[in-house]
Amino acid sequence: MNVQNKSFQYMKLAVSVVAIVVASLVLTTASAQDALKTATNTWTAPARAARKVNPIPANEQTVAQGKQLFIAACLACHGPAGKGDGPAAVSLERNGVKIRPGNLSDPRMRQQPDGAIFWKISEGNSPMPTFGEALTEEQRWLVVTYVRTLAPQTMATAKAE
Repeated sequence: MNVQNKSFQYMKLAVSVVAIVVASLVLTTASAQDALKTATNTWTAPARAARKVNPIPANEQTVAQGKQLFIAACLACHGPAGKGDGPAAVSLERNGVKIRPGNLSDPRMRQQPDGAIFWKISEGNSPMPTFGEALTEEQRWLVVTYVRTLAPQTMATAKAE
C-alpha cells in the first residue's frame, strides 16, 4: 500500500470518527433538551389568549356557580381545594410517566392572567381533557372566577393587583 493510499484511509477513518462524535453530540443534546422540557414542564398560554379579559364579574353568585362547575368537571383530579390531590390524580400519566395535576391553590396562580387560565381549561393538556366543547364559554369563565378564589393572596400579589 503506498503512502497516498494510507493517507486516504486515515482520512476516511478520521471523517468517520468525527461523524460519529457529531451524531452522538446531537443525540445527547436532543435528549438533554427533552429531559429539561419534561423537568420544567411549563405550560404557557399564547400571549393572544392570555390577554383575554374575563367578562364574568367576580361576586358571590358567580363564584358559587363556578364552584359547582369545578366540582363537576375538575374536582376528580384537582381535589376539593385545588391542590392536585383529587381521587383520580393518582392514576394520571403522560407518555408513561406519572404526573400530578396543577396545584390551583399555589399563590403563583395569581400571576397567571384570567385569559391564560381560560385557555388552559379550553385547550387541556394531556391527561387534562379539553373543556372547550364540554363547557360553554360562559361556564369556562365561571370556572376561572372560582379558581381565582383557591390561591391565597400574598402581599406581593396584593401589591400587583
